[in-house]
Amino acid sequence: MKSNRGFCIGLALLLAVSALSFAGGRGAGGGSSGGSGGVTTIRVWTNDAHNKMEVDQLVEKFNVGIGAQQGIKVEYTVYGADWDTAMNMALDTGREPELFKGVSNIPNFRLQGKLLPWKEIPGIDDVLKAQEPYHINQSSTFDGDIYSVVLYGWSAGFHYNKRLLQRAGIAAPPKTWAEFEDAAIKISKLDPGKIYGYALPLAWSPAFREWIIEYATASSIGHPYYNATQGKYQFADYAPYFEMLARLREADAIFPGMESLTDDQMRAHFAEGNIGFIGGAGWNVGVLYDQFPFKDPATGQPDPEGWDYATLPLQNANNAYAVPMSAGASIYASAQLRNDRDKLNKVGHVIRLFCGDEMQSVLMTAGKNVPLRPDVIAKAAPAQRPQWTSYGRAAPATVTLPAMPHDYLAPEGADMTATFSQILTGQIRASEIRNTLIDLDRRYNAALQQAFDRNIIKKEDFTDPTLEARFRAK
Repeated sequence: MKSNRGFCIGLALLLAVSALSFAGGRGAGGGSSGGSGGVTTIRVWTNDAHNKMEVDQLVEKFNVGIGAQQGIKVEYTVYGADWDTAMNMALDTGREPELFKGVSNIPNFRLQGKLLPWKEIPGIDDVLKAQEPYHINQSSTFDGDIYSVVLYGWSAGFHYNKRLLQRAGIAAPPKTWAEFEDAAIKISKLDPGKIYGYALPLAWSPAFREWIIEYATASSIGHPYYNATQGKYQFADYAPYFEMLARLREADAIFPGMESLTDDQMRAHFAEGNIGFIGGAGWNVGVLYDQFPFKDPATGQPDPEGWDYATLPLQNANNAYAVPMSAGASIYASAQLRNDRDKLNKVGHVIRLFCGDEMQSVLMTAGKNVPLRPDVIAKAAPAQRPQWTSYGRAAPATVTLPAMPHDYLAPEGADMTATFSQILTGQIRASEIRNTLIDLDRRYNAALQQAFDRNIIKKEDFTDPTLEARFRAK
């Protein structure tokens, strides 16, 4: 763990240095905004590698079209492995770009005055009106002010290697946790030390705790970690799933080096035929075609139809809940834009590029993003990649999740990310998993009550009496 921590810190520092070079030594609003010839550069940072090709094309179209007319150049940068750490560091040091995708600590950065309310940005009324029905409190809106818009939704996907299932004598993707456990162990025995049944990318942090655990499991549990209907954390309900993963680890069915395994590395190994099952979402259609093309291990040639999505396995096939749909804010604006009137007057054009109908329609057709607006989906041309269709069918009943209070809390002891890592790596014995999660419930619920009592957050902002009922509406 120490070596991985050193890697993360080093990467974050490298990206922070890159941020300085992009900014010319200034923050988002510092100094003059013009480049050569009076062109204003607006920087946009994300970690969306899956749709980079399409976004790059639309950015180039903008730069030679509307951008050239308005004196704007969009500089679009996609970061990889340690995005959350790098973006947090940029915001902490005032080196953030003008526009950026959100990170785990966004609510606190909003409280610190780092984010610009969109009511201060001219020329985006059409975007705000179109996306108004999809606002999420404590994500795109805070205290009634709009800080972003919600464009897309994702549900967790269950990916499988068709050839490995066939080699292991498995006729169809597993439908229950028991079937999945059996299949993962069988696949790991095909070529011990080279092929593994499953993978846990713990360096994809903190995202692994949602996409690989929570979102993949809530359709069996009936609620996320924080149950907004009950108004409390219920980590202990996830104990059976953690216990199953512990058995897979003990059976050598999980890809080794999980502590330092990133999402990109996991997907690359899956594409090479070394992993039977991985978790993720629809964005992996783009990744496994364009970034890490899926291969036939026998020939080494691209095999785009050698993998597919399947419905998430359930703890009990007769007791299924709806699948959680993660939808959140798209991009935020730096409050430093207030210091540069030229950038402030022009940044709306860039917001209309990234949040407008054309971008949403193109990404839907390309099989890269799922817009929430039915009118955009209806206008989009049919997707050409079969896994995109499979992904859409894998979660027929979904629940859009409310915002969670995690980022406002300071629980006593190890937080949920650290605790999950300790469980998954075997630092906590399988027999102690449930007690550990019960203690995590205690510590998080105490921190939650403290946040309410100190008026750090309002209870009504994190209460949704309909959540449990919506999970049951399959």
